[in-house]
Formats: sequence, structure tokens, C-alpha cells
Amino acid sequence: MECANDYNEPALLTMVALGNELAFLKLFNHNKGKVYTILLTITRSPVHAEELLQDVFVVIWKRRERLAEISCFQSYLFIITRNKAYKALRQIAMERLSTGESGLEELHHNEVMETIIASERRRLLQQAISSLSPQQQQVYQLVKVDGLSREQSAHVMHIKPETVKAHLAKAVKLVREYCRAGLRLFTL
Repeated sequence: MECANDYNEPALLTMVALGNELAFLKLFNHNKGKVYTILLTITRSPVHAEELLQDVFVVIWKRRERLAEISCFQSYLFIITRNKAYKALRQIAMERLSTGESGLEELHHNEVMETIIASERRRLLQQAISSLSPQQQQVYQLVKVDGLSREQSAHVMHIKPETVKAHLAKAVKLVREYCRAGLRLFTL
């Protein structure tokens, strides 16, 4: 069993990008449980989940040269997993339609998938907010999350409203850029 300290994701990604198979195996072993759980939740089939698990990591291996450029591997991994699961669900639905089976269970799968996607978006937003400076985080929290005005936030923070405005503008820009970068992974 590997120690949590032995898992250095950025270093592993760099080694995998260079074709290191042992690093890839370590990356696989570290992430396979989470990926399998997502796939099993979506497909509700251990057989399909196992097949798709292999497919997900085949895609990662084939695209390994890109890994060094990826800023958030967990989002990248989730998106590949989600895309593989959606594709499999479409194929299953097409097979059911061609054999005349009901597609009512697919509605449940879509609800589960939407829940997973919403959770991933919230996680991405949290990561974006965490990447801000402490003052930007506080301003973003007060204005965007708590709904205070800039003036109210300035009063709470004991700073000028213009300073709140500047911090908020920078924070919103950085959050937007971070989320766009994460969402771009949806199309990979």
C-alpha cells in the first residue's frame, strides 16, 4: 500500500507525459477506485464500469503528452470519465431501443450524472476561490456568496469601497479564468 506522501501528482504527470509506465501505473492505482465508483454509479453495472475504467485510462495514456500542461488533473480525469460514461449510456440506450426495451432507467442515470456534474462544478469553483489571495477570497465571499454590497463589505473589512471594488474585479477575473480553464477540459 502506498503512503499518501509517495503520491506527488504533478511529478507523476510529468513522468507519464514522458512515457514512464511505472508512473502511469501509480497514477492508475491512485485514481482507479474513485473513477470506478463514478462509473458504477452512472452505469449501475460492475461489468460496464470495469470496461469503462480501462477505457478512461487508455485515453489518458494516449493523450499523455498533454498531461504536463494540465493544471487540474482531477477535473481532467472526471471529464474523461463522464464523457466515457455518457457515451456508454447512449450506446446502451440505442441497443435498448433497437431491441424494444424501455428507457425509463436512463432518466435515473441522467439525474445521477447531473448531480455529479453539479458537484464537480462546485468543486471547481471552490478550487478557483481557494487560489485567490486572502483579501480577494474575503471580498468574493462577502459580495458574491453572502450578497453584501461593496460598501457593506468595505465596512466589514475596514477598508475603502474602492479597494473592495479593485479586489472584487481581480477576484472575479481570476475565478472566471480558472473556471474557464477547467470547463475547457469538458471538450477534450
